[in-house]
Amino acid sequence: MDWRDGRRTAMWRPGAALILSLALGLGTDPAPAWAVTVRKTGEPELVTSWQHDACAKTDAPDTPARAFRDAGGTVHLVASHSTARALTGASLDTVRPNCTVIYQGNGGNDPRLHDDRSWISSFYTPDGRTVYALVSNEFHGDQRPELCPSGDYMRCWRNSITSAISSDGGASFRPSAPPPDHTVATLPYPYGGDVGRRTGYFAPSNIIRQGSYWYAFIWAEALEAQRRGACLLRTDDLANPQAWRAWNGASFSVRFVRDGQSGEAPGEHVCAPVSPGILQGTVRSVVHHGPSGLFIATMATVRQGVPGVWTTTSPDLLHWSEPQLLWGGSLLFRYDCSDYAAYDYPALLDPQSPSANFDDIGKTAYVYLTRLNLSKCKITWDRDLMRLPVTID
Repeated sequence: MDWRDGRRTAMWRPGAALILSLALGLGTDPAPAWAVTVRKTGEPELVTSWQHDACAKTDAPDTPARAFRDAGGTVHLVASHSTARALTGASLDTVRPNCTVIYQGNGGNDPRLHDDRSWISSFYTPDGRTVYALVSNEFHGDQRPELCPSGDYMRCWRNSITSAISSDGGASFRPSAPPPDHTVATLPYPYGGDVGRRTGYFAPSNIIRQGSYWYAFIWAEALEAQRRGACLLRTDDLANPQAWRAWNGASFSVRFVRDGQSGEAPGEHVCAPVSPGILQGTVRSVVHHGPSGLFIATMATVRQGVPGVWTTTSPDLLHWSEPQLLWGGSLLFRYDCSDYAAYDYPALLDPQSPSANFDDIGKTAYVYLTRLNLSKCKITWDRDLMRLPVTID
C-alpha cells in the first residue's frame, strides 16, 4: 500500500521467496497437537507513511509495534526510533501520529551507565496510569575514538536492556532508576571496545503476563560464556529492574550483573537460549491466543533458505512448534538490489483485544511490520508502518 493523492493505493508485491515457499510446501508439515496456524486473509494496508506523517526526519518505525490503553481509554501505539513518539487515538484502528517525544536516551559516554541511544520497545500497564517499559540500549563505541580506534559501528556496538516508567499513562517516560540502576540485562563482561562484532542483549519482545509473573524475550549475541539465541526473562515485580531473572536451561535463576560485580564466575550470569533449533531469529512479539490457550510468537528470519515472517506456538513459552511461514519476502538483513523494499519487526496485535496491553488475541488479528523503502539498494529513513490481516486457525 502507498499514499497517492490522499488515497490508499496497493503497492505490495510479494517477493520471489513467497513463490519459492509455496513451491516447496513450507509450513505444511504435521504440527504438534498444541500448534495453531496463522494465515493472511487480505492485502497489507498502510498505517503511517514516513513521507507524509513523520514528525521529523528520524521519526521512522524502527521497533515492533506495541500498544496499550491508558486509564482514559486512549490507545497508544509505539513503533519508533531512538527519539520515541507514539500514535494515539480512540482505538487501534484510528491511531494517528502524535509528535510529542515520549522518551530518548541521554547519549552517555560511559558504557557502564547503559544510557547512550535507547529504543523504548516494550510496555505493560496494570492500571492505565503507571506504564512499565523495557528499553534496548545501544552503546555506540564508534562515536568515542578512545574506546573504538576503528571507528566502525558494528565492531564496537554493545547492547543492554534497561527499564523505564511512566506515571502519566504513557505521555512521557523516564528511567525507572538513576542509571545504571535502571539496567535489566547486561553481559557480565566489561565493555571491550573494538571486538569486531556487536555484543550484548537486544530487542526485547513485548511484556506478557502469565500467572503471577511477567515474561519477555530478548536476543543474545555470543560472547565467551553467552550463547547466541532467544533468551526468556521473567519477573514478579515490574517496578524493580533487578528483579528480572533469565532461564538457564532448567529454571529462572540467572541474575544479571554489571561488569562482573558479583565476584562469581561470569558464566553464572548469562542466559540459556530457549528452543535454539526453533527460535533462530529475534522474537519480535508474543501474544496469548484466547481460543486455544496457546502463545504465538512472530519472527522475521530465514528458514530453509526462505526469508519472511514466521510464526510458532507454545503451551508454556519454553517449548515451541516448528515455525510456519506466514509471508515470504525480503527482509532488513536479507534483500536484493532489485527489491524496492525490505521488511522487519512483525508483531501480532488484535484491535478487539480485551486486554489493556493488547497481549491477547482472538480468531483474527493483524501483523504489524515495517516496510523499509530502498533507495539505490540502501536502507534510508523512508519507512512505512504496515499491517497485514490474519486469521488464527
